[in-house]
Amino acid sequence: MRESPTSPHPWILLLPLLLGCGANPLAQSWQLDRLRILAVKGEPAEPRPGETVVFDSLLYLPEGQTLNLLTWFACLPEDSNSFGCTTDPSVTEELAGLDPKTLSEEELAALREQLAEAGLIGAEPWLPPSWTVPADALDGLSEEERNEGVSALVSVTAIPERAVSASDLELAFKRIPVSEALTPNHNPVITGFRVDGEEVGPEAVIQLGWGETPTIEVLLAEDAIETYLFLTEEGEEEERLEEPYVSWFAEAGEFDQPYALYPYLDIEWTAPAARLSSLRWPVPREPLREVRLSAVVRDRRGGMGWASLRVELSDAP
Repeated sequence: MRESPTSPHPWILLLPLLLGCGANPLAQSWQLDRLRILAVKGEPAEPRPGETVVFDSLLYLPEGQTLNLLTWFACLPEDSNSFGCTTDPSVTEELAGLDPKTLSEEELAALREQLAEAGLIGAEPWLPPSWTVPADALDGLSEEERNEGVSALVSVTAIPERAVSASDLELAFKRIPVSEALTPNHNPVITGFRVDGEEVGPEAVIQLGWGETPTIEVLLAEDAIETYLFLTEEGEEEERLEEPYVSWFAEAGEFDQPYALYPYLDIEWTAPAARLSSLRWPVPREPLREVRLSAVVRDRRGGMGWASLRVELSDAP
């Protein structure tokens, strides 16, 4: 496996833009000061031909901003280019007078089939993202090549309200391996955190004083450390042990390092001082009283998972 309705509805008006633009690339910094797509995962993480993949994403929306639409496209390598999946705009032009909210379940199913022809597999919130891998995705490959598989491409575009140009959008790409591997990949799961030695669950709330520096460790499910077969450049199979790594994101405060590699999954985060002197971006008028920390775990084969901690800040620990 390689490592690795009468007036057009608002989303319809944006389709030509989505099909022909290059939006902002996914930022790599931990600093959350704008709309961000932090992570994207498919379940299953490594589908076989004919299987249906259900997708999910982790978004960050700044306070006061509203998301209008989240669009999803998927394709096999032969239908992609350096800008993402190649699409047929004529398919979407036929839909310009439709409002999905007025459609019956049967009409919505037919609409989804039409959109799939253009590579559109989801348009949240009204159409959850899912993609059925073409049954012939691996046709023409040898048995060894089918076990190795191909990398399908998924692109996700976040469209905030009042978006008027491509620069207002946030775009992310995700590779999904499609194979008949004997040891297919699975998404790693974060079961909780250890904060200064005390275990808490995912999405837990902890209290800290201004300027405190706790040690935070990500706790993974036991099956997140998978053993799998890897095909070397010489064509030989060798057994490898998965080594997940974690990326951290926050609105405020300071990380000693915003990443950690298994088995050393602990980092230090310094809470902002009462006057927010540790922030690297413009200081708000009022001090922050709550900060959300998000941890995203990835493995070497494209699996992903995430969990968050909510930190309530006060004058005393």
